[in-house]
This record gives sequence, structure tokens and C-alpha cells, in this order.
Amino acid sequence: MFTRGTPQWSLSADVNIGINFCVWALMIDGLQVAPFDVHPPGDGSLQKAGLHAQMWQSWFTEAVIGQRTPANPSLAMIGTPMLQQRLQALWSQYLPIADAWHRSVTRQHRDFGLSQEGNRNLWDALVPFHSRLSSLRVYAVDYPQVVSAVVPPVSLVLGLGHGNQPDELYMEHILRAAGLWLLRVEMSRGLHWTVKKLKGIS
Repeated sequence: MFTRGTPQWSLSADVNIGINFCVWALMIDGLQVAPFDVHPPGDGSLQKAGLHAQMWQSWFTEAVIGQRTPANPSLAMIGTPMLQQRLQALWSQYLPIADAWHRSVTRQHRDFGLSQEGNRNLWDALVPFHSRLSSLRVYAVDYPQVVSAVVPPVSLVLGLGHGNQPDELYMEHILRAAGLWLLRVEMSRGLHWTVKKLKGIS
């Protein structure tokens, strides 16, 4: 894990095998859930056991927010016993792959998949957000194309893509996520102010 920041603001990058498993299982099955919707068809085994897009999205979101692995009891709440059994079987297959991938991605990729110069440029580009966002967390996953999923309140799951990718592409996804988070924060503050104003009028 990499963390950079000040006591008031931090930017972190991590490789979490539980979060990556959600995406890996999605690709094994072939189910497509935006933005993870550019992989080829799979064996369909999870869909046959009852998995659908909304269920996967809930599981994925829970994994990001809680950083949980399928060994966590939260897995027991996902779908039917048949689906749970299939996920456990996939988890056993996945662990050796996950360990090798974790070593590979931490060795091959610098922070956030960026070069040292790109990382400095990213930090500089995020300076305007420091006073309005508490932190940013980026979780890398193994996906054939560079895609990103924003998970409130402050997390971004970034598919690294295969092969060498330009710094600008990773930065674009991270900065876009920061903009979306900031928009949510500003909208929330605006709604809070409106509610207070209406209460004052009444």
C-alpha cells in the first residue's frame, strides 16, 4: 500500500485481493457490469447459480467499502447456497493467482500505475481538492482495459489494463473521480443548507 499526504489530506493506493476477486470472478463468468463490461464471455457458472448484475454490484461495493475478502461471513448473504459454493470454489482457484498477481503488480507498477513524474503531476493536479475532500483511495484491479468505478464516499477502483499504459490515462480516471466526489460533496452541502433554510422559514 502507498499513502501520501498531510495530516489534513491523504492519497492512497492499494492492491486488495478481495476487491480484485470480485472483478476476477466477473470475468470468469462473463457477466458484464459497467464499467467492467469490456471482457469476453465466460463460463456463465455464476449466472447459472443465480448471480445477476445488481447482486454483483452490491457485493463489489461492500468489498470496496469494507475491504472484505470472500472468506468474510458477508459472503454468506450473497445469493443461494449453490452460488456461495461456486464462489468458494473459485476463491480456492483464485488465491494462487492472486498472490502471483499481487507480487507482479506491485513490482511492475509504481504508485497508482504512474511513473515517478506522473505521480508528482497527479499530486499537483489534486492540490485544489485538498481543502474540500478529506482523502482519496485508489484500489487497483486486474482488468484488460483501463476502466474505473467510483465507490462513495472516497474510493476509486481502477482497472490497470494490460500492457503499458500512458500516465495521462490513469490520471484522467483519478481526476475525473475526484471531480465526481467533489460534486457529491457540494450537492450534499447545498441540500443541507436548503433544508436548514426551509426549517428557518417554517
